[in-house]
Amino acid sequence: MLPRGAFARPALLLVKLGNDIAARAEDPLAELGLSGRQYMVLAVLSADTPPSQQELADLCGLLPAQVVLAIDELERRGLVARQRSETDRRRSVVTLTAAGTEVLARADELGERLVADLDSEVRQAAITALRS
Repeated sequence: MLPRGAFARPALLLVKLGNDIAARAEDPLAELGLSGRQYMVLAVLSADTPPSQQELADLCGLLPAQVVLAIDELERRGLVARQRSETDRRRSVVTLTAAGTEVLARADELGERLVADLDSEVRQAAITALRS
């Protein structure tokens, strides 16, 4: 139920929408053994190939410590690999493994199901708004 106090406040509506989406995605992701942060890390690694853990954290909008915890678990499961940078031994480079690519594809399918009922124009408008 949406409180009347939020109706005329777009920022509050966006917060509510974000919370609702996260709640709907939480259980299906958990079935894959992923948290939302871990899903974000896999997605960023697949598309952006950041040159360091620090840049990965920046791209994910997370603190470095949060990313380290996510990477530790993903690495333990064989979904990512971590190695020292050849150009700067102080940096760790994280890459997606074949198993990570497979789990990411399954998580993406879950995401598609979350928005499958949206009218295509509404869906495209939401994507356009979120990209700007």
